[in-house]
Amino acid sequence: MDAAASHFARLGLPPRFDLDPAQLEASYLALAQAHHPDRASQADVSARRAALETSAAINEAHRVLRDPVRRAEYLCKLGGVDLDSTDRERGAPHMPATFLADMIERREQLAQARTAGFAALDALRERTADEVARCFARATTALAAQDIRAAAVALVERRYLQRLLDEIDEV
Repeated sequence: MDAAASHFARLGLPPRFDLDPAQLEASYLALAQAHHPDRASQADVSARRAALETSAAINEAHRVLRDPVRRAEYLCKLGGVDLDSTDRERGAPHMPATFLADMIERREQLAQARTAGFAALDALRERTADEVARCFARATTALAAQDIRAAAVALVERRYLQRLLDEIDEV
């Protein structure tokens, strides 16, 4: 198996967001079975190592592609925008100051909601969860239109909001 192949290529799937979950699972299961390391248990060391590496690559491809958020982020990476990088050219988009100020304000709202009680926390949680969903919907729409930069911006916004949502859930 080609180490440079994309996760989509590894599983024999088209590189797009709207994958058929049944096709994804069927492809994964067939490949996982065909390349299971136990099939190489009697082979020499290099063949066993290759079998383990192939199996690991298939498993990683499946882990990424079965998760819609990770799949969207991976499509951005394939399109030239790595959301986990700070590189100015190919890394995550830098968010505008207005968005960052809004996030500071939301954190202040969280601090106020903590003292106001569960009803305030629930309302803040619901608003934030709705915004997370809207950001993700914008990202998937942009991916469908092959607008990688717009998808990346929406996914970075989603990350900020998801972190806030996680903080709300911790309370």
